Amino acid sequence: MKRLVFSLILLMSSYGFAQVYPQLGARANSLGGAVLGQDDIWSVYNNPGAFGLMDKSGVGVSYENRFLLKEMSTQSLVFGYHTEKAGNFGLHFQQYGFNLYREMQGGLSYGMKFYDNFSGGISINYHRIALGDVYGSKNTVSAALGLMYSLNKQVTFGMRVLNINRAKLSAYQDERLPTTFSLGVLYNFSENAFWSIEAEKDLVHPINIRSGIEIRPHEILAIRLGMNSYPFQASFGFGLKFSNFQLDLASMWHVQLGLSPSAGIHYCF
Repeated sequence: MKRLVFSLILLMSSYGFAQVYPQLGARANSLGGAVLGQDDIWSVYNNPGAFGLMDKSGVGVSYENRFLLKEMSTQSLVFGYHTEKAGNFGLHFQQYGFNLYREMQGGLSYGMKFYDNFSGGISINYHRIALGDVYGSKNTVSAALGLMYSLNKQVTFGMRVLNINRAKLSAYQDERLPTTFSLGVLYNFSENAFWSIEAEKDLVHPINIRSGIEIRPHEILAIRLGMNSYPFQASFGFGLKFSNFQLDLASMWHVQLGLSPSAGIHYCF
């Protein structure tokens, strides 16, 4: 069974699911990953540019059980520290896989608000990929850049580049981590509803369109829907907010591989 899962993980890696995480957190999963315009605690990784606008410190943890296989689960941790004048400083850590194939990534992020409507940030990430006891492991370092611009109260633009330095994993066939460019726009219908849409493209695979909508029918409840075009995935979820605590639950549905439930909680202070 583990050998079968190992083969599946390698197949998923070829489609860009592995080695560089597209986004973190159950809220992001429920919105189809369209979160470049969100300045919550998960922006420490999801968009260091948006992280520059976060006005509180916070910590968050999440767990995703991809395709209901424990061997393909992902655990994530983020921490962000807000300062009034020196910008925001963040940490993030993710782990994915099992003993035959395991990925770990940790990094430091910095974001700063340049103007009331414009912010930018950068993230330095350390990657480790281990292939059991036979093939050993690979280690490398990548950098990510993010920007966020609010045109007005309704429209916000976000941009992110993952692995901007094209970090190399192996000299054999010049194997590198994927470099991904993302651009998106978020439209606020009101204080209780928004819609976001993004385009993501790496150097190998077709463009992926991500989109998500969030509606707050009550001050403590948020309902979310999302989708991806490549590969096609639909997502849904909800969030519950109690003072400075927020609980998020989500699930993504892949046409061939099924459901990937996830859960997360974060606290801001």
